[in-house]
Amino acid sequence: MKRLIHSTIAGALVLGGVTLVGVGVASAQGTTTTTTAPTTTTTAPPYASGNKFMSFTVETVAGGGSPAGSVFPGACALENNFGLGAMVVFRMWGMDSVSGTPLVGAPVANPNVSSVTINGLPGVSPAPTMSYSTRDGYWTYGWKTSSATPTGTVAYTVTVTLVPKAAVYKTAYKNVVKIIKGKRVMRRVAYKKLVSPAIPAKSYTFVPPATQNVILSASV
Repeated sequence: MKRLIHSTIAGALVLGGVTLVGVGVASAQGTTTTTTAPTTTTTAPPYASGNKFMSFTVETVAGGGSPAGSVFPGACALENNFGLGAMVVFRMWGMDSVSGTPLVGAPVANPNVSSVTINGLPGVSPAPTMSYSTRDGYWTYGWKTSSATPTGTVAYTVTVTLVPKAAVYKTAYKNVVKIIKGKRVMRRVAYKKLVSPAIPAKSYTFVPPATQNVILSASV
């Protein structure tokens, strides 16, 4: 499965405006000034979300299990409109904002993600978990739909939970005055200095915009 690279910034909002002011038209009767009101164009933010602990992207692609003759017979085509019988593949990848490293899971040593779950898939219980691919570098889950799967809009969500981090200490030294046999003696004493505090398990739930919801129909 070939990964498609997107340039995304969590929570980005692009604003642009054009203003035309004081456009003069000369005539024998005088000068007329035409003013055009400013216009503002707002674009939807990219499909990336998170909090101060993580930032990640979720998308859906057509899987290789889609029926023959469909508009997406191959795998990995970006899609959110599917016919019944199609394989809907969810993909997620992102960054650990604290460590600045990618979100990885087992079988990678010392993974920073404990679980990625998909909620809201009709007829799928318990909530399925996504698996990490060491080959592709992202998390995936394939949802095989059938003729019994309800049609309509699937407003799914994806919850990522990070592995808790233990506090990090280093050995430091300080001079301490002690009274030994009635005399003040300076001693160099070792102690543990906190480098970074412990961080409990943190979760974030991605709620896709309406344009990214999965839409199932009898045929596509």
